[in-house]
Amino acid sequence: MKRLHMIGSALSQLANVATALDLTKTGPNESVSARMHRQGRRRRAAIIDAVFFLQRNPVHCKRAYLADVFDAKALLAEIETKGRVYDRND
Repeated sequence: MKRLHMIGSALSQLANVATALDLTKTGPNESVSARMHRQGRRRRAAIIDAVFFLQRNPVHCKRAYLADVFDAKALLAEIETKGRVYDRND
């Protein structure tokens, strides 16, 4: 099940980059759902939320955004504990 979730997430990230009109306002690791929530696109987020109506918490886009924030914080914490500063080109 985790593998399917990760594949779905990767496809959403691909769709996000493919459909974003301005790539300076998104990143390669952000999903379409998270971007719709972060940018306040309420109608589009509502449509996406409706597609994922079977989830226990029906606010899919908000949860996707919060998951992205949590993952970024966890990655930063991991980098800080290893004591190495990474360059973007590493």
